[in-house]
Amino acid sequence: MIAGVFFSLNHERFASPVFYVEPVQSIEPQSSFYIQEDASDGTTQSVHSSTAVSLPNGNLLAMWYGGTREGHTDVNIYAAVFDRKTQKWQKSKPILDRYQVANDLDRYIKKVGNPALIRHPAGPLILTYVSVSLAGWASSQINMMVSYDDGQSWHASKHLVTSPFLNISTLVKNNMVIYEDGTIGIAAYHELIGEFSELIRVSLDGEVINKYRISSGAETIQPTIAVHSKENAVTYMRDTSKNIQKVRRSVTNDGGETWSPYENTILDNPNSSVFAFLDSKNRSWLILNDAVKHVEHARDNGGHQSRGNLALAVSMDQGLTWKIVHYFEKEVDKKPEDAESKYSYPWVTKSANGEFNVFYTWNRKVIKHIQFNQAWLEEKA
Repeated sequence: MIAGVFFSLNHERFASPVFYVEPVQSIEPQSSFYIQEDASDGTTQSVHSSTAVSLPNGNLLAMWYGGTREGHTDVNIYAAVFDRKTQKWQKSKPILDRYQVANDLDRYIKKVGNPALIRHPAGPLILTYVSVSLAGWASSQINMMVSYDDGQSWHASKHLVTSPFLNISTLVKNNMVIYEDGTIGIAAYHELIGEFSELIRVSLDGEVINKYRISSGAETIQPTIAVHSKENAVTYMRDTSKNIQKVRRSVTNDGGETWSPYENTILDNPNSSVFAFLDSKNRSWLILNDAVKHVEHARDNGGHQSRGNLALAVSMDQGLTWKIVHYFEKEVDKKPEDAESKYSYPWVTKSANGEFNVFYTWNRKVIKHIQFNQAWLEEKA
């Protein structure tokens, strides 16, 4: 029994989706703090797409993929632990490569990427990631691994069958959700013959139960979901259109089974990933690249949008209105010949003590880690 919910899996029949809502933590008065460090240690030339969870002992487990470059055959998924007592990151270690995945799945694997972690309320750690056997990322498939010892060891990967036709072009990047019956909702998206988002419901042993379409069309990917109650959640999606790009928003009031038609928010989005999270007061926060336009040194006559800013925005009304209140990274004016800075693929996890941990890719060279607490958020809100 966990927080009044018994997590059992019935493979004969699954209940209608009802989100599991984490109990609100009581936080004693505290002074605000904000600390930044590197989570990665330069083991590989390139790193990208970080994810993290809080462990029962207070430490953090982070993962990302790294290698010579994105998509290279030498890319591994790496893991590192942040020791809460020493406030230092331990050396990263490769935990998964394409050869191990090929052995687990009994098929040729060309490349791996985009790990996503969640800690199940019943204890296990769940890792989903994508693999490619042929062509590029658009032909990806989703795999799942489970650890019952806080990431010390992992059961063999299981390939998730999400479509009866070819079963390709399903990717993950952002946070998963948990349902009251212990099943897992994987926030996924497609990039082949249309770009759209969906929620894939699976059991703890990797059985695909159902899929709930979040968006339609060809311009919304990489959903991030903020659960407000057992039935209500809001998802925010990356805009891949060629027009004026905005963070896109959709709402569910039935546990993710159906979603409202997506709409544009006021937040700029230069075709880049966003990440949503809630604080102890159920306020919505979003980390994003708000569009940066080089006016004085425009590299194309229309002004160039980039990922040179990484911003934090807050909403008091579940994402209807927003205010940018902080920049983790802010691009300074540069000469046209200067290399462009790119800060991308944010991820947020909350520690057992109520602290927030932000991870993001810094110029494809470093995984950055920023710690702050509720008091710091209060100052911003």
